[in-house]
Amino acid sequence: MPKQGDHGQATDDGDTPWRIWIPAISITGRREDRVHILLWQMAGTSDLVVEGEVITLTTGHALWVPLGARHEFTVHADSVLMPVIFDAADTATTLHEPGLVTVSQELQTLMLAYVTAWNSIIKPEANLARQILGLIEESPVLSTTLPMPTSEPAQIIAETLRFNPGDTRSAVELAESVHASSRTIRRAFETETGMSLRQWRIHNRMEAASILLRSDTTLDAVAHRVGYTNVNAFRRVFQGHFGISPTEYVRRYAAR
Repeated sequence: MPKQGDHGQATDDGDTPWRIWIPAISITGRREDRVHILLWQMAGTSDLVVEGEVITLTTGHALWVPLGARHEFTVHADSVLMPVIFDAADTATTLHEPGLVTVSQELQTLMLAYVTAWNSIIKPEANLARQILGLIEESPVLSTTLPMPTSEPAQIIAETLRFNPGDTRSAVELAESVHASSRTIRRAFETETGMSLRQWRIHNRMEAASILLRSDTTLDAVAHRVGYTNVNAFRRVFQGHFGISPTEYVRRYAAR
């Protein structure tokens, strides 16, 4: 089958800069009222002004622009600035100020998958937004009070769940990800942490939720971030864990 666009011998893109034309574009002052945006510099450079601060964004970096932050930017010629959009009503995060992010290979892969899912029928079952936020938050929602298992397979699973408390995989699926049996993993958690895997996951989710509830976000968004599709189920588990409702927890925290 002939390759589309393959006209003769391939050449390095750098040898023929005249073959593409992407003119510069400027976007004047904006303030989003429904979404957070992660502006990812995929190629070239852009100049941005965010809340009065001038920033030059280069390839391999991104800028988090939270809901309500005033911003404007110029994307230079032959450059690509990709907006990665997060619905604020559904996003619980500790990111409340603009901030620069270095785009690692992991983050790049997640953002590409996330943008693809937004714009096509290729939608992985995993919640990609949770994982992106986990990578870019300066103060990630990691429980610091949980005992950790010591055997390697169980430890890897524990670190995975700490990184993404909302991971919805079953014990069997998690065990398969580290090439172990679910029985081995369950036994490791029980003997090495004093908790069953289920108890450990609930503890991890509730500790993460307590951090997110302090971040002035909606209860639904917090529940979703830590893996609950039903907010009432989240309320019950939270109250069972802390002895008070999420609403009361927020009220007490705000009163401090």
